[in-house]
Amino acid sequence: MADASVTPSESEDVVGGESIQELITDHLDEIDYQIYRILNEDGRISDTELGDRVGLSRTAVRRRRKKLQQDNVIKIIAVMVLQEVDLEYADVRIALESETTTREVDEFVDYLLEQELVYEVNEYLGETDLLVRVWHSSLREIKSYVNELVHHSDVVSEYEVVPVIQTHKAWHSEIDAGPE
Repeated sequence: MADASVTPSESEDVVGGESIQELITDHLDEIDYQIYRILNEDGRISDTELGDRVGLSRTAVRRRRKKLQQDNVIKIIAVMVLQEVDLEYADVRIALESETTTREVDEFVDYLLEQELVYEVNEYLGETDLLVRVWHSSLREIKSYVNELVHHSDVVSEYEVVPVIQTHKAWHSEIDAGPE
């Protein structure tokens, strides 16, 4: 029986005819999924309040939350909403040289992961091999920064910097556009 404090949208979201819960059953049961959804809304919620919302004791919900964290299923992190602090950010689409080895790709990705102003790195199939998300104080600084990043390695064949003008949703949360 579902706890009355959990809204249908938290446990019964439907995508393409399947509930979200059905998509993740190999990794999370319904309670773990509810814990994830609540923590996604407020990562600072107390275990007592979290337990109340999912119908478990504080100890039981803490045990589940810690297991999810230890298993790297969830991470509770602070995320800076760049547009709220008037910082510029961009997506950088990178195509790699066709003869690039796996080791060279791994070394380049490791280099990118070490960079403080790189906040996301994704590897793709297709024309774009990597999508790198960066931020800086201005678009001019982003351009200069990205030039330094891609020229650090011989594996980049071409790249495109795409400035982001507004983020509407990230990390499963709507981002307030703020004053226009």
